Amino acid sequence: MRTIRLGLFNIMLLLLLAAAEGMIWIVSASARSVGAKNVIVMIVDGCSTEQVTLARWYKGSPLAMDSILTGSVITHSADSVITDSAPSATAYATGYRTTNRSISMGPGEQTLSTVHPPPPELRLKPLATVLEGARLMGKSTGIVATSRITHATPAAFAAHVPSRSTEHTIMEQMIHQGVDVVLGGGRMYMSGAAGGEKTGNMSDLWDVLRTRGYRLAEDRAGLMNIHSGKVFALFSEDHMVPEIDRSRIAPHQPTLEEMTQKAIDILSKDPDGFFLMVEGSQVDWACHANDPAYMVSEILMFDKAVAAALDFARRDGRTLLLVLPDHNTAGFSIGNHSTNGKYGRLTVEELLDPLRKMVASSGFLWSQVKNEQTPDHVKSVVRQYWGLDITDEEAGRILELARSFGSAPHNAFGRVICPVYTCFGWTSHGHVGGDVPLYAFGPGRPSGVVQSPDIGRITFRAMGLDSDRLNARLFVEARKAFDDGTVEIEKSDGEKTLVKVRYRGKTAEFTVNRDGVRMEGRSFTLEGIVIYVVDTDQLYMPVQAVNIIRGRGGKLPSIAAEARSSGAAANRGD
Repeated sequence: MRTIRLGLFNIMLLLLLAAAEGMIWIVSASARSVGAKNVIVMIVDGCSTEQVTLARWYKGSPLAMDSILTGSVITHSADSVITDSAPSATAYATGYRTTNRSISMGPGEQTLSTVHPPPPELRLKPLATVLEGARLMGKSTGIVATSRITHATPAAFAAHVPSRSTEHTIMEQMIHQGVDVVLGGGRMYMSGAAGGEKTGNMSDLWDVLRTRGYRLAEDRAGLMNIHSGKVFALFSEDHMVPEIDRSRIAPHQPTLEEMTQKAIDILSKDPDGFFLMVEGSQVDWACHANDPAYMVSEILMFDKAVAAALDFARRDGRTLLLVLPDHNTAGFSIGNHSTNGKYGRLTVEELLDPLRKMVASSGFLWSQVKNEQTPDHVKSVVRQYWGLDITDEEAGRILELARSFGSAPHNAFGRVICPVYTCFGWTSHGHVGGDVPLYAFGPGRPSGVVQSPDIGRITFRAMGLDSDRLNARLFVEARKAFDDGTVEIEKSDGEKTLVKVRYRGKTAEFTVNRDGVRMEGRSFTLEGIVIYVVDTDQLYMPVQAVNIIRGRGGKLPSIAAEARSSGAAANRGD
């Protein structure tokens, strides 16, 4: 009895200590085995520890993220030490490592020497996402981003394409996935007019949303008036406006905090639970531009969104919250060559005073300069919006570099100004390959150093999903399923990709990237979308579609998780 009492005393002591540290729950073997009703994945694109450190200095107090730091993530893709957002988000969404630029598709043949080559049947095959699995479990799903919703990170949770650049196709797939709440930018991809991608399936996408009962919004006021149901709100033609410029340029757009809170409010009404992905998209672009004020404002707004999600998770008690970057960008540092001789005496004021004077993004600065590209005008704009008196030579250098940066002329401001007038260093305008911090809270939270595909597996496990079973249910290779029939790929007016399967005198017709089949004069809505991969000439469809064509009824295969063999990771490219 003495031993038992001592054990109970220790447990009570641990509970008291946890409460004192602001913890609501304790990680233990039993807690880790309990599934989560809800999963929220929040991705701060293009960030790492040093950027977060500067944001904390600027705020002057701890960030919401600070209290749930648990480890770090190794981010490389299947074919490069340095990842782009598409394969990184794919790893988080599917549990598989893939090739740069691929969106929830299996990797190509070329891989790093340290990565297991994928089996042939996995190459360029659609990979089921945790969002798709949550939907099949009857849970509500949501996507929130400050980029176009068709950009790489949000796309990876609801689309399957070999290249992230095919954003028209991504939009079509996302709409036909039936995601319950979608908030962000990207109205330009609701029609076939934007970009060079050839597709004709877009003209009726707004009608698809209306027919399926979505409520639509285009500004903050419209969003705030929606309290339930399915929501599809695009607040800009392109990406949303940077937070640092929002009040000046687009005060009608909601903040990331507001979008996150609204998504949680709506999705949490589902008694079966929900899955939500939130991306703070623009830290990446701020770092690409070497723009410290833009970067800090985006991180601080992302942290407000994290605070909203963490508050919900703490009150709910059944929500796994994962907060993490997808990669680091531009090698930001607190300290540069100008601080070589004084870093031991650097004050908070020296660090922050230049930053506090910067009240607009470098993109906004360029919008004020592009029609009057003279050194005097550059100096005037920099003085007005960044509070700095630069020299004629520096202004001329900004204009010279801007011309060399092509589609990103605004990158020139940070490149010239930061080394001279700030304590901030940048190694590049591109991505870099270091590990990124991992923040987590709730049942099944991970800790330690993990690989990027582990994040996807953790979310599957938390929701009780088996990714192999989900893949088998959603993506059947049509020619193998109907080896006793015929599968034809047709083009209609150079627009919609139509697929016909002939089986025992019957013909089933699909439109690629959509969730329906028409057969014998009847239309059926499928539980997943139909994918055609041009490079491999392979067609993939849900088991449900195969059963309809073969005239089979009955229960669909389970996607519930069971015990996995220890060798399963080898087929995922780790």
